[in-house]
Amino acid sequence: MSAIAGVWYPDGRLGANADCQRVSRSLALYGPDQEGLWNGGEIALAHRLMRFLPEDRFDRQPLSGRDGRLHLVADCRIDNREELGRALGIDAAQQTVMCDAAFILAALERWSENALDRLCGDFAFAAWDADARTIMLARDPVGNRPLHFHVGQGWFAFASMPKGLLALPNVPTGPDPERLLTWQMLLPLDDARSFYKGIHRLEFGKLAIVDAQGRIRQRRYWNPMAVPLRRGIRDDEDAEGLRDALDVAVKAQLRGTSGTALMLSGGLDSTAIASSAAPMLAAEGKRLQAYTNTPVSDDHRAFASHFLTDEGPLAAQMAALHPNIDHHLVHAADAELLTVIERMIFLADQPVMNPLSTAWSHEIYTRASAAGAPVVLTGLSGNIGMTYSGEHGLIRHAARLRLWPLWRDAGVLVAHSIYPDRTAALRHALRPLLPIDFLARWHRRPGNTITPLAALSAQWENADALAMFARNSGVSAPLARVRNWQHWHQIIMQSRDPGPLNAAANAGYRVDRRDPTSDRRLLAYCLALPEHRFLRNGRTKDVFRRAFAGRIPAEILHTPLSGTQTSDWKSILLKARPAIQAELAHQARVATCGELIDIDGLRALADTLEDAKPEDWGSVQRHYLKLVRGLSTGMFTRRAAGGN
Repeated sequence: MSAIAGVWYPDGRLGANADCQRVSRSLALYGPDQEGLWNGGEIALAHRLMRFLPEDRFDRQPLSGRDGRLHLVADCRIDNREELGRALGIDAAQQTVMCDAAFILAALERWSENALDRLCGDFAFAAWDADARTIMLARDPVGNRPLHFHVGQGWFAFASMPKGLLALPNVPTGPDPERLLTWQMLLPLDDARSFYKGIHRLEFGKLAIVDAQGRIRQRRYWNPMAVPLRRGIRDDEDAEGLRDALDVAVKAQLRGTSGTALMLSGGLDSTAIASSAAPMLAAEGKRLQAYTNTPVSDDHRAFASHFLTDEGPLAAQMAALHPNIDHHLVHAADAELLTVIERMIFLADQPVMNPLSTAWSHEIYTRASAAGAPVVLTGLSGNIGMTYSGEHGLIRHAARLRLWPLWRDAGVLVAHSIYPDRTAALRHALRPLLPIDFLARWHRRPGNTITPLAALSAQWENADALAMFARNSGVSAPLARVRNWQHWHQIIMQSRDPGPLNAAANAGYRVDRRDPTSDRRLLAYCLALPEHRFLRNGRTKDVFRRAFAGRIPAEILHTPLSGTQTSDWKSILLKARPAIQAELAHQARVATCGELIDIDGLRALADTLEDAKPEDWGSVQRHYLKLVRGLSTGMFTRRAAGGN
């Protein structure tokens, strides 16, 4: 992880270098090991390095091209260095002394914008073209590295994190109310808004060219909808190809200077990563530190029956297959919940969607860092790639009036806990086929609410907000208009941005969170498979189950239950209730919080936590999901509004 920044005054006024240094200082916690500055007069660039890769010892950013035209700062880990090196004609000996950013610079010099079609890995970069007087900004296809910018009156600035831009006096401060509103509604991030007004984020999978007049030309270079389907592949080929693609991704992401850890659940994604990473590390005489969050109270036993509420035993089965896996149990209940949330909000410059997951992540990061295992592998993108269920095949059945396959596959999805019953499955299959005007009127009917998970103040419960919700709702909201699984994948990707949380893990714990399931090559392989490759043979995730049979214990591979690592939420929240009540009282004194959030409603939920029923989904929505997300939104709003 690194942090990058730049300030540009196209009119030639003085101050770019001094202002860039100001931004760089504010980003020091994201790159404490080395600072690099480049002064180009009208523009200045800065780079802050945190070393995780062996080649980081050669990093001397900002980098300048061979002819002095291009100047680059990059926060990156490039996973196809050898492939790029061959294509660029760089000999193997030279590659070993090149930092990852040097591959990006060489690729830009050779292929210009088209270089982005060749890069695999996590990256965000900015390249100044001195001849054209333009800045190119780009982020990787899934947004694992953050990048933000501000367009001022006659000037432009960018930084990895908003706090870098907020160090400049002419950048406005304060939260963006509409962004916080759509975030609580669980709507897709379909624009460049950040959580701060006046600060934009570069959307992942996009590049932007900024010129001297402040015009920004953007284009999406990575489009899941454009991946061509592979229809003639044999059964044995699709499984073998999936397995190989994951192994390639894992091998590339094991690159580091010390140990490796894994967030290991009892589910498919992390156990597949373990089945790949453990043998690779064992071949080098290395160990894998695996961490699983488990409940400490008995209230998890009352949680919804279709959830696997304690993933410890299944995770232990996976760990037992490999002698070089050291398996550790952690407990979210051990964390000081409000302290952890406050810290993560500061580090990520945004609210956190699930504060209880933040609590157990804190426990894992802390222990992994102390164990000398700063590379922390996760499988966060697995469900939208290699372990996709195949559920959107129902839409195709419904559109073509294939009634028996529709009824049959709906039953399979219910049996595998994708939907609670056939009615819900069929409703999701038919919704995209109905006129949007009809659905919009239905969701504007009297008495309808935006979403039970949003703790919105009363001013947002109005016809305009309902209309916006109906117009823009995403896959997890009532008006999803998903056409196929590639479209669903795109919407899910737009509903989250992992970059700031990855940066927070770097800065707060000095760990590098990496997700092999988000590898561009692996995602492209999965997106090329039609839905029926995933939903067939009377089961979901069929291609995955065939690919990893023999590498994952059968009990894990074939369980119909969905895992959850926050099943003891009631006891955790009861323990933290005094701090929650004090925080909500604090928020009540901040006017901006009251304008955005139903603080009185949240206080009532906190006061009645002992009445929460983990076995009742309505209670889970109110006392758990709505309370903690509203609390997190309020904590961010208080901080961003200057209410500390």
